[in-house]
Formats: sequence, structure tokens, C-alpha cells
Amino acid sequence: MKFLLATIMIAQLASAFRAPATTSTRRFIQSQNKRAATFGVLNGESLTQQKHYHHGSLRQQPFLTTRRHMSETVEEAAPAPAASTGYPFASIEPKWQAYWKENDTFKTPERRTTNEDGTVTKSKNKKKYVLDMFPYPSGAGLHVGHPEGYTASDVMSRYWRMTSHDVLHPIGWDSFGLPAEQFAIQTGTHPEVETKKNIANFKRQLQMLGFSYDWEKEVATTDVEYVKWTQWIFLQLYKMGLASQSEVSVNWCPALGTVLSNEEVINGLSERGDHPVTRLPLRQWVLKITEYADRLEQGLEGLDWPSGTMTAQEQWIGKSVGTEIDFNVDGVDDKKVTVFTTRADTLFGVTYVTLAPEHPLVSSVTTSDQKEDVDAYVTA
Repeated sequence: MKFLLATIMIAQLASAFRAPATTSTRRFIQSQNKRAATFGVLNGESLTQQKHYHHGSLRQQPFLTTRRHMSETVEEAAPAPAASTGYPFASIEPKWQAYWKENDTFKTPERRTTNEDGTVTKSKNKKKYVLDMFPYPSGAGLHVGHPEGYTASDVMSRYWRMTSHDVLHPIGWDSFGLPAEQFAIQTGTHPEVETKKNIANFKRQLQMLGFSYDWEKEVATTDVEYVKWTQWIFLQLYKMGLASQSEVSVNWCPALGTVLSNEEVINGLSERGDHPVTRLPLRQWVLKITEYADRLEQGLEGLDWPSGTMTAQEQWIGKSVGTEIDFNVDGVDDKKVTVFTTRADTLFGVTYVTLAPEHPLVSSVTTSDQKEDVDAYVTA
């Protein structure tokens, strides 16, 4: 890969510095303070002068001599047109994108093909699945962060195709979202209409960039056929005991009619619309990803990822080995506060235990003289 990129860079540099087929003077630019000058490609004699003055200070007399020489040379030969070093997008991109589309260049290869005689031929190539994070098709269109990430994965997809891999490189749309719902409420437009319009714009922009997606594999998370399978997956999780209902403290926004993530709440207001957000317990479906913590951690072994990314993954998995400790509550004989700690050896130094506002014991252990303040804090 490094060799390929280096070859491209060398070719570009060679093109940028290639001299036209004439030895006449091309251009002379004098700086405003007349202390330095930039020379184009000169004939043999002037080129020697250029080297000399590039490495030392320009004195007035040699500078004038060179200028006179160049003036004479320009009179003898007409200047050649300046060579363009820009990439001709308008001519190259449409041509090859049309070719790719017509010839299904990036179509995912069939791993099994049935021959006319009924025999089956299996591909001997290795497989590569290159999956990008699906963008949310907002009304604003692509932003610079989209092609930045997609370019890297596209480079690798093309590399693996050239190294005899069968590559599956799909694209899709993470099309459920608050913006579409709010737009529908405000305008009375069905969210499907605006979502499809935004998807068409995003698709047009991505195709203009020439990414090597297999567009036959395009999906949108709002498609009925896609939602059907997300429901099927949920049912399998439920049957395995990996999905259950639990009362969880969440960020509830009455104006938007939905639960918001911590990142969507700024100073107690919703990021979208600046609506008030309250913290309250709601019954939610919870997926027990902790059941797979060991397998997820094992999957990180051997990955050549940046240390920051590895740390973020480990923290997201959140596996922690420790001990649950029960603390008795004064005045409440039948209740205990259970805490988790990874450092049971430090328990002898514990001086107090703090309860979260949503803890079920808060109301029963709060004294009457502190009840008003505690209630105000819990509901804040």
C-alpha cells in the first residue's frame, strides 16, 4: 500500500515539474523588494546563473544582467502556454463513473456459480467485508467528516480487490431520527417523504465522489424489509433471556416526546429545540451485552488499532471484576445498601455511603427535617 501511494505521489510530482519541449525562458517573477527572484526553466547558460543566485544573496549587477538576458530570450521565442497541474474532475470523473456503473465494476462477486452442466464452482479468493458507518440522511446533505472516513475504507476496498479478494463494500442509511420526526410534526409532511428526499440527495453526493460501493446492497433502516429483521433479531435475544424490561433513569423530553442520550442534553435542555429535559425513571427494554463481555474483550486481542481506540473499546465493554458488599442501614433493619467495588481491601476506610437520587431507599432513609431539600434535589 505504501509503495502504491508513493508511486502516485512521484508521478504527480514528475508531472508538476516536467518542462515543456523548449529551452526558452518560461517565466520570471521579481519580488517587490528586488532582493529575491523566482526563475522558470532557463537555457543552459541562464540555468547556471539561477543555481548561483539561489544559494547566495542577489547582488544588483548580476540581477540586472540576468534580466537583460531573459528579455532578449523572450523576444527570440514565443512563450509556451502554462501547463495546468489541476486534476480535470469534469472530464475524468463522469467518464469512469459511467463505466463503473455500466460494467458493475464494484458488484460483490458471487462466491458460488452454477455451470450449464449443473456443477457448482466456488470462488478460491479470500473474502473481505468492508462496512462503513451508515450516515443519517439529514436535510443539510454530506459534511466534510463523511468523505474523510469513507475515503479510507474505499482505498482499502480497492486495494483488496486488486489483491484477488472478493470484496463486499455496501452502503446504507441510518434513517430513523428526531430531525425527520420533528420536521413531520412541524410541516404535516409524512416522515417517509422527507427521508426519501434526503436519501436521494446523499446518494447523489456520494456517487459524485466516486466511492466503490456495491449499490445493489443499499439499505435504509426505515425500510420495511429491514425493520422486519431488526424485530426478528430482538425476538431471538428475548428468547435467549438477553432482553428484559427494567426501570431505568432516563433523560425525558416532554416537548419532543422521547428519551434523549446524555450527549443530546446541554445544560438541562435538549440539543434540538432547547426544550426542558427531566430526569425520571421509565420502564425500558435492556439488552444484556454484559453477558458477552468476555467474548468482546477476547475479540480485541491481536488488533492493530491505536491505543486510544483500544482503551475506548475496553471502557465501552465495561467489564470489571470485583465484589458486592452489603451495608446495613441504621433504623431500617430489613434494608441493605449493596455496592460494587474492585478494591474490597479499602473497605475499612469507608466513612459514608452515597445514594443516587433515583435509588429506591432515598425516600425511606431521608429524615423529616431534610425531606423538602432532598425531594427538591431528586426532582431537579
